[in-house]
Amino acid sequence: MKKLSLFIIVAFAMLCFFISCERESSADVNQDRIYVLYELVYDKTDDITYARSTFFFGSVTGTRLQLADPSAVSFNETQLGFQEALAYYETQMTGYVNTGEFSWTDLDGNTFVNTPIVHEIDFPATLDTIVKGQAYELTWVGDSLTTNEQVYAFINGTAENDEINVYQTTQYATKLFITAAQTQKLTVGTNTIFMRRRIDINPQEATSAGAMCSGIYETLTVEIEVK
Repeated sequence: MKKLSLFIIVAFAMLCFFISCERESSADVNQDRIYVLYELVYDKTDDITYARSTFFFGSVTGTRLQLADPSAVSFNETQLGFQEALAYYETQMTGYVNTGEFSWTDLDGNTFVNTPIVHEIDFPATLDTIVKGQAYELTWVGDSLTTNEQVYAFINGTAENDEINVYQTTQYATKLFITAAQTQKLTVGTNTIFMRRRIDINPQEATSAGAMCSGIYETLTVEIEVK
């Protein structure tokens, strides 16, 4: 429930932010100055894969752009629809899709094809109990980390302000570490935990402004005991 509440708060904040952001038509900018973020996101809870593309002027911090006809973006030949509130393009697919082709054609007739990848991750069949005030080691099920890859774990208890998150970015790592100071913040009893794995790769084809391809896998939320 706390995870859901947190996501609602974050989503609302993002919504307010993006609504207030200045947005332009891609027809108003030099096509070679358009930066693109391609994201392939699998949510195991919903068993849905989301293919998303966000267009910016100049860089990822620039003004968001809405594509002007006939410019369009697709994933595996399915055209992405524009999400007005969040100012990105998206299509959804059932099940786990670990790769595929984004294809964007700009107003100058140039086509850019990019292929992100998603790496699976999961919890072991049984999670050891966390001892409050002691360091904890969590070995995930899945491959070790590659370059430009991260794993995050988010733990929520039943009390207010007892959420913690930890991350691992070291190449070849296969586990997460929670410090004694972090476990001390957790509530004794049943907590919940989920992991998110993300890999960012350089684009295969991009404008002079650049692009980024990201693959994200989010696990189910499971219970973990703290004593």
